[in-house]
Amino acid sequence: MPIFKTMSHLSANKYLVAVSNVFLMVLPLVLISTFFELVALVCDHFNFNDFGKTAHYVGQVTGIMIPILVNFYLSTYLSAVKRIPKGTVIATSLTVFFIVSYQWNLVSPLIPLPNSFPLALLTAYVSCEIIANLKKITIFKAKAGHSFIDISMSMLAGSIVTILMAFSISSLIRKVFEHLSTFVSWSFIPRLDPTSFLDGLIYEVLRGLLWSIGVNGHNILYSYKIELYNITMVNITEWHNFGVDLNILSTNFYDFFTGIGGSGNMLSLVICMLFFAKSKGYKLLAKAAFVLCLFNVNEPILYGVPVIFNPIMLIPFLLVPVVSFIIAYGAIYFGIVPPLNEVYSWLMPPFVSGYMATGGAISGAVLQLVLVLIGAAIYLPFFKLMDKRSLGVGISDVFSNRLFTSDEIEVKTRLTSFIPSLHNNLAAQREIEKLQNEGEFILYFQPQVDTEHNKVAGCEALLRFKNNQGRVLPPTFIAAFNQLGLMPELDLWVLDKAIQAAEKFIVVNPNFKLSVNISPDTVLSKNFVKIVKNRILDSSLSFCHIELEFTEELLILDEAKVAQVMLELQCLGISVALDDFGTGYSSLAYLSRFEFNKVKIDRSLVLNLDSKRGRELFKLAVKLGKITQADIVVEGVEQQSELNFITSLGVRYIQGFYFYQPMDESELFKRGLLALPVCEVVDN
Repeated sequence: MPIFKTMSHLSANKYLVAVSNVFLMVLPLVLISTFFELVALVCDHFNFNDFGKTAHYVGQVTGIMIPILVNFYLSTYLSAVKRIPKGTVIATSLTVFFIVSYQWNLVSPLIPLPNSFPLALLTAYVSCEIIANLKKITIFKAKAGHSFIDISMSMLAGSIVTILMAFSISSLIRKVFEHLSTFVSWSFIPRLDPTSFLDGLIYEVLRGLLWSIGVNGHNILYSYKIELYNITMVNITEWHNFGVDLNILSTNFYDFFTGIGGSGNMLSLVICMLFFAKSKGYKLLAKAAFVLCLFNVNEPILYGVPVIFNPIMLIPFLLVPVVSFIIAYGAIYFGIVPPLNEVYSWLMPPFVSGYMATGGAISGAVLQLVLVLIGAAIYLPFFKLMDKRSLGVGISDVFSNRLFTSDEIEVKTRLTSFIPSLHNNLAAQREIEKLQNEGEFILYFQPQVDTEHNKVAGCEALLRFKNNQGRVLPPTFIAAFNQLGLMPELDLWVLDKAIQAAEKFIVVNPNFKLSVNISPDTVLSKNFVKIVKNRILDSSLSFCHIELEFTEELLILDEAKVAQVMLELQCLGISVALDDFGTGYSSLAYLSRFEFNKVKIDRSLVLNLDSKRGRELFKLAVKLGKITQADIVVEGVEQQSELNFITSLGVRYIQGFYFYQPMDESELFKRGLLALPVCEVVDN
């Protein structure tokens, strides 16, 4: 669908991604600010005035710092994208942010610090663009041969020019507006009326749209909310003193009726997640966010589901507040619920706030309950689609509940940004769902041959897919699992099934050894060694029956952690093998750094044996393997000439179609091939 493709492209845009990530990074500060505001509210209720004032001050000051951090984080990201000095960009961006904020009087009345989110983003972007373009000019280039002082002066010059340019542009724009204001009447420009039904509806939609791209709508539309607050306070005062009618729209109307649990009536979505989510990840998120939503803090849900840049959840996110606005306005207009006659903190929990703000009317709390339930009904079909497609935190659980039995490894969804690439993920999810409906995964075994004794010495088991028609297909689906970050689930499924098969095999051959190829994501996940250990202890196998294969890709990711994992495994008695030797650039280096029990020479080296150079390279690979005193296995042998050359080098263990093709477990028993000292299991 075009909308999905459009949102997918938006989610992949590096600048929009940066904005979402920036707001995610400042989330802890948002929660800290909210916490202290909540503490101040509690202290005020129990008359702990001194501590309450301090907490309120801390909450306000912490909130004021958020735009500064937004500017800092975005300039840090942009400096990396543009490949320019980080320190220069950060210092320049913050300086420009402060200068322009003071020029336009966009500072907090509490502390004279900039408080505009749009300006924080804009100044970071403009500053970085100017510095990046200045860098192309000779006098601003920092050459490698120059001294530290020369380089510092070049960066300082670029920073000063950027600040002056930004100051000049801002001053020019301000002068133009001031000049035009003396000749042009701006009264024709539409301005939202805080007491108007239609304008209030527009305000609600606007702030929802802003949140949908990761920008706090309250801060962008701050002037409207301030004007509404002032009108509300005057109206309530006149109601008390002179008995005038109360306005339907007040500052708390949005907090208590269209923002129950935070913008978008997030409490409704949390209830959907708690009661209807099949994904364990979504249920966990809902439990963690429920308490925060009771105090109208919705950032964990907005960024965790996610709602930001999500075409599925954007529809109910905009629709629920609009429906709530209309229902609440109508309920007050027709006298079903009295108007709000007091102003309370936006942190006041739902139902309590409806009761208190309407002067103790039960109907106020009932109205909130009705709005939450209606909102949940609207969110539900969209959330079910999300739950099925698993575009959020529970992306692995939907499949693991139906295909796999393991939930011990923490699955980390691979994100190209904070938001997944919707197009690629949807395609991968559709492929896996198709597999679930059309067949099952199975293990096939391919024998390995000891050429010195002319007998089968082991076997390799490969992961395959068998469809409902009985056709066995190769594991092309692994790319889909990898795209969704589900390799740990797949690896553990293979390990479980292989151990079950091995328990039958060791009855025939007690010296049977099982080798399992584990992907990098699984090896580097939390408690990997403990998980493998527990699985072996729960079976009839011993640690000596197990061998795990690591690829060079894993070694590149984190050498220190891999070394520690290898040591722990080998101390248990589990062998470790280097798989696909000869396919990477650093294989030789890794042979010298790690103590492998086995080296497997990849078929890619076998394919080149028809040339002199290929034969020499293969000889070198065999020699290097022997130096490590590890067992050597050559994969993919299919021709007599290949076999003759390999065995002439003293290599004993061969596997390939020349001897045996892969076969299922029953065929292994039928052909009597299980009296084996070695067996190997891989999942690719």
